[in-house]
Amino acid sequence: MIWTALTTIMVILGLFGLTETVYASMKSFGIIRRISTAGLEERYNLEKSYYLLSTIVWVILLSRIVASGVFWITNESLIPLIPGAMCQFGVNQAGAPYSWIDDGVKLFVVFAYGVWLSLDLINRRVKGGPLMLTLSKIFLILAPLLFLEAFLDVAFYVTVSPVVVPCCRTVFTASNPLPCPYCFVFHDAPMFLVVIVSYGLAICLVFWSLFIRHYSFKFKEIADVGMNAIRKLTLMALGFSVLGTIAVIPALFQVLGTTGFAP
Repeated sequence: MIWTALTTIMVILGLFGLTETVYASMKSFGIIRRISTAGLEERYNLEKSYYLLSTIVWVILLSRIVASGVFWITNESLIPLIPGAMCQFGVNQAGAPYSWIDDGVKLFVVFAYGVWLSLDLINRRVKGGPLMLTLSKIFLILAPLLFLEAFLDVAFYVTVSPVVVPCCRTVFTASNPLPCPYCFVFHDAPMFLVVIVSYGLAICLVFWSLFIRHYSFKFKEIADVGMNAIRKLTLMALGFSVLGTIAVIPALFQVLGTTGFAP
């Protein structure tokens, strides 16, 4: 392992995510197991248990969002410490295979847990928590994803070492029609990061709206709150789409002003 302050923080955040996910999974399983036979008093206790679960999941997701930002900063800081690495492509090679899988899982975690948290916000606004059982089941289904992401963070930073790696230019040569994505987005045309994130969030918001619509039809108690949430999410998706479209213009100028895609 390359011990730095940032890699140590990433390992700590990963271990925190693992611990909290295990604890939240136990809470979810307890709710699912007991709710079908619960009386009024026990159901009230289960509702309190669910709100604790909800708070834990929000903390987990917040820690994962923080970890995603630190993940990028940490990988940038490791570039000069790994011989041959000219960008994050080289860092990922030094931490393979955990690094490559971690990149993909992080993208999906935001989408998957955005669904859960959107439904949870609606459930909190409706008396009786009609989605309590449904959300507990969904969390158990999604828990392995959070567990996997946290585990990959720990595995990546524990195993990455200052081995000699080939430069990205050996893979993305001048004859290759595709540039190195890390050099392109983070160095040559960083405005494309705004474009990608904006359109990505817009797509996520649309999908979250579809999930809310599905459960609004299934649970009539949340119909009014659900439709209001769909309108807000749709407006937000439109706003991010406009932002992404505007960001395309300076991103194209950055591409035209660069002499190459490699750093």
